[in-house]
Amino acid sequence: MITHGRVFHRKICSDGNSEPETDNKKKPKVGNQRDDVNMKLAHMGVGLAMMGLAALTAGKAKAEDQELKIGVVAAESGSFVSAGNTIAAAAKLAAAKINDDGGIKVGDKTYKIKLYIRDNRTDVNVTIAAAQELVNDIGVSAIWGTETHDFSIAMAKITGPAKVLQFSGNSSLGSALNTTSVAPDGWLHYAFQTEPQEWQRSGSTARGVLALLTPLMKTKPVHSVVLVGNDATGQYLSSHYVKALEGDGQQVDLVKYPPDTTDFLPILTRIKGMHPDIVHFWYNGDSTLTAFPQAEQIHVAPAYFLFGVDPGIYEQRHLTASVPVTMSCVPECWGGPKRPDVDQYFAKYFGSGASKGPQSSVSLLYYDYFFMYAKALAEAGKVDDPDAVVNNLLKMSYQGVVSPVPLTFNSNHQVTFATEVCVVKPNTSDDFTCTTEQPPAAPPAGDPGG
Repeated sequence: MITHGRVFHRKICSDGNSEPETDNKKKPKVGNQRDDVNMKLAHMGVGLAMMGLAALTAGKAKAEDQELKIGVVAAESGSFVSAGNTIAAAAKLAAAKINDDGGIKVGDKTYKIKLYIRDNRTDVNVTIAAAQELVNDIGVSAIWGTETHDFSIAMAKITGPAKVLQFSGNSSLGSALNTTSVAPDGWLHYAFQTEPQEWQRSGSTARGVLALLTPLMKTKPVHSVVLVGNDATGQYLSSHYVKALEGDGQQVDLVKYPPDTTDFLPILTRIKGMHPDIVHFWYNGDSTLTAFPQAEQIHVAPAYFLFGVDPGIYEQRHLTASVPVTMSCVPECWGGPKRPDVDQYFAKYFGSGASKGPQSSVSLLYYDYFFMYAKALAEAGKVDDPDAVVNNLLKMSYQGVVSPVPLTFNSNHQVTFATEVCVVKPNTSDDFTCTTEQPPAAPPAGDPGG
């Protein structure tokens, strides 16, 4: 109640009556104030402790949440999509594996990979624009891609000056990798070729094809026709393959087709008139899967070779021929017999949502190199020293999935491993015999090697 301007409080007694309390200005409740102060201090202590914990947590998160930006440029659409899709899928699988295992420990920091994937639409101009964005705007430390010759070269002219590492599973990059270009001041110093030199792959492929087909043919094959897309990659790759076949005793004719061809019958009819023993469909698996059934319709040759077509896709599409058909994979096939490590890899690869395409094996040309790059970064002790990373890669021997032999880069930033070649029994789509062919020790006569 209010009396003479003073405030009184009433205390409720146990009998239900009330009595006035002492004026609070006269007799302050010291004990209660002390409790209030202690409560406030306690709250402050809890708050400070929480702030300290938050600071420690933030510091820990900051230390563990460093971002390593890596770009991927690949044909997820366009005429070379079957190979391009494998780059992005392999990158996602490798990055997830590294991140799930705790990231990359570099010095006193731990880095998690963040991928920036760009579809080049099988267009060199789109490729150049994508590389410029990744290097100049996003600031990636490395780029995986692309899968075609002129695209890789165009990208390297952007990645090189920026000191951004580039890993390209493109054997035709070997036409530019040499002592001068990969030197510390060379424009390809930061570029690495993640598949064998073309004379090596062509040599092992030709040897495997002839070894498997010859026992199945009525007469020993002596005349081969190579059918190839008339673009920069096709021209480069077929030049080595022709020399490899000639080195193995074949008379070879080279027939080129426009890269966008879908009706191959006129070209195949002309080839049939050349009376070949073997027709080799060279390099673009997507085009081969269009051309080969047309060839079998008119019985162009007594034997075939399908480069870039996996036994798995041959079986999946129920392709058959009345004659023996060989196919090859770089480095190992996802269909047909395979090593346990490769079997486990493809189970995870397809389990991640990657499609079963004619060139899914190409993904192996990109997967292992994420781990090599991670190891090189860790050994460098920092992520902003690309020259140290290059030196570490050149000294490294890495046992991965791609090859039973440890991967090493030579002085021209190239690797060496075998090629798997398979033959399917006539009139079947799933009866395969496969062999693994090691590359020759030297290029055949007339092949300069680069």
